[in-house]
Amino acid sequence: MSYITKSSIMLVTIFISLQTYAASRHLIEHIGSGANDGLLKDTWVIKYQEDDFSEKVSNASLIYIPADYTKQKAFFMRCKDYFANFSVQYIDHDKFLKEANGKLPNASPSFAKHGYIYDDKQFLKTSTEDDFASGDISVGGQNRQLSKLFRTDIKKQPDMLAMSFHYSFTYREMPSFKAEKNSSDTINFFKVFQSALANNHNIHFELESDLGHIHKFTLDVVRLNQFVPKAVMQYCFTGRELR
Repeated sequence: MSYITKSSIMLVTIFISLQTYAASRHLIEHIGSGANDGLLKDTWVIKYQEDDFSEKVSNASLIYIPADYTKQKAFFMRCKDYFANFSVQYIDHDKFLKEANGKLPNASPSFAKHGYIYDDKQFLKTSTEDDFASGDISVGGQNRQLSKLFRTDIKKQPDMLAMSFHYSFTYREMPSFKAEKNSSDTINFFKVFQSALANNHNIHFELESDLGHIHKFTLDVVRLNQFVPKAVMQYCFTGRELR
């Protein structure tokens, strides 16, 4: 026979109370944007954890769902205590990516089984009103599905690829025994990104493949700053220093 003591009840009560201290926040900028078909469009979706007492933020994600996924880009930012990722997702057609031999370059063939049939370096330039950065970045393309971030009403076509590229920021809080470091291209982009957030300047992107195929698009930083809680931006980017 088991007995429940007064001390064990107290421990359970404390444990339950601690679980309620961290609340999950879920914000949708334009909650009625997909009223016709139930799909969110042209909206930011923010999810994060916040301590109810200290209001300290942790474990945040920021997703921008474009109005037209075939013509615009999706932005995804994932923030943790030690690092953050900044990624862009978009759609492209394989005819713009194939080499002269009719094949897609794939620097990581082992990932083909997961649908990633394109992996190559492309030249990326990012600029604001008073700053810029440029360099090569790895761009991946897969044919399994168009987006893992959100639902879309776009029908998959045989020649259509879901494309993505990203930066990973390693922050000073990363434990010293971890080997992760920031590349020079990452450092340069982070400076542009932090400056844009601080000065409320939009970021303009120009991505060019070796075949001369160019994507031009903009991250509306003004809109981002207006919607995302300041504490979330500080936790994710503005209050951070790279390792």
